[in-house]
Amino acid sequence: MNYIKSISLSIFTLLFIISCNQFGDDFKLPGENPKDIIYFELDNDYLAPESKEFIETNFSSNNVNTSYVLIGKKTYGFEADLDNQMSLSFDEDGNYKLDRDHPFLKDNYKKGKFNNSDSDKREDKDKEEDKGEDKDREDKDKEDKDLRCFEYVMPFSLMMPDSSVIIIEKESDKEMVDIWYRNNSQTEKRPRVILPVSVSIIDEEGDEKVIEITKEEEIRELISSCSKIGEKDKERCFEIVMPFSFSMPDSSIIVIEEEEDHKKIEEWYKNNSDTSIFSMKRPNLVFPVDIIMEDKKDGEVEAVTITVNNEDEMKKISMDCNVKDGKKDKKDRSKKLKGDEVPECIIEFITSNYPEDKILHSRMLKTKSSEIFYIVKLENKGILKFDEDCDLLD
Repeated sequence: MNYIKSISLSIFTLLFIISCNQFGDDFKLPGENPKDIIYFELDNDYLAPESKEFIETNFSSNNVNTSYVLIGKKTYGFEADLDNQMSLSFDEDGNYKLDRDHPFLKDNYKKGKFNNSDSDKREDKDKEEDKGEDKDREDKDKEDKDLRCFEYVMPFSLMMPDSSVIIIEKESDKEMVDIWYRNNSQTEKRPRVILPVSVSIIDEEGDEKVIEITKEEEIRELISSCSKIGEKDKERCFEIVMPFSFSMPDSSIIVIEEEEDHKKIEEWYKNNSDTSIFSMKRPNLVFPVDIIMEDKKDGEVEAVTITVNNEDEMKKISMDCNVKDGKKDKKDRSKKLKGDEVPECIIEFITSNYPEDKILHSRMLKTKSSEIFYIVKLENKGILKFDEDCDLLD
């Protein structure tokens, strides 16, 4: 009898582990019911600075396509879709939690809304929000087109996660994909385009051109090149001279001698994903390092090499870069706000309505549609949300 109980317990444990893997998105916000979680798509500059630093360090050859904030009743977290089809999850502190081999499935959650106002612009946005999941998916298709900078030429076929095939011969056929996901709402995997496929692109001269894609690698390269369009303004104003080294959380050293070597860092985290003491920590750049910067003299730009001896010097150089460019440091835009950094109107609201509670921290965030709002974490009440006028959001 004990033997049978042991087998039953083992089977139950195995099923639980499998279900956790299948619904990994739902388990990353501790103590939250997935039904209570809402999301907002962010302006990528407002992804948590700690998360951006992790991506810059560990996925330096990739860019962030889209980013999100997930908000529960007790905590919140961040999501980032990269241009290599991966997505990364981060907790409220911006710390890395997990990665997936597919984009973040936002349709598993409710889309956050802002309160109504007298503004016609806000009313229009609220009406758009109320159109439901079908409209969200249409918007997502449009966003994907914008990010891809190319279109699949019809007809083409999609292989669904259950190996069924949907043929897209006209725009209305995409509704079949929506129906499939509504009937398979627990499925996280995305459909795959069956190759070969023709795509329409705009070449450097602005002319439309149709090319044939025969390999997955060609699609990834095309997506990557799309996401890098217009990214030059977002690049660092300096470049680290190779070779340089990273000290990993287990004290091992990874030497970067060429761009391809950055993949060693990704591999390290994949191989240590089950070791929480390591997977939660970021690697450290080994100093000293040489960097190349652009220096303007008498109206002319010349490259200069500087030796950086420690992390403090590196931070100062990064700050000086932003000052010279006349830009606000983007890494500080969504930093944690504490004490006097929290807007006074929010402090007054908390003091009046929750006098026994305490503000642990706040973050100012901006959505892709340019809505400003604040996430505030209280010691007892948990998470509150405020718009830019300090009105409490539902």
